[in-house]
Amino acid sequence: SLKAKASSAMDLSITFNRPLSAIEDDLDHIRTTMRYDENYKLLMLPANCQLCGYQFSNKKIKAPSKCPDCRREKITLPQFKIQEK
Repeated sequence: SLKAKASSAMDLSITFNRPLSAIEDDLDHIRTTMRYDENYKLLMLPANCQLCGYQFSNKKIKAPSKCPDCRREKITLPQFKIQEK
């Protein structure tokens, strides 16, 4: 459950045995829907580069493939969690 702990879209894809693209679409829908929820919000911990520390924007749900600063591909996946407002 996203209320219990933060998970990446990849973790959710494995847990629910669904394609990654479907999970990303679901997370985008959840984020949009929860904007109007008075009690909860979808918190996104953005991806970052493990080598240079670059932190990506938290606007995109899809994980980046390459760091724009160092051009390396050692990127942590964004994590998602449902949190009380």
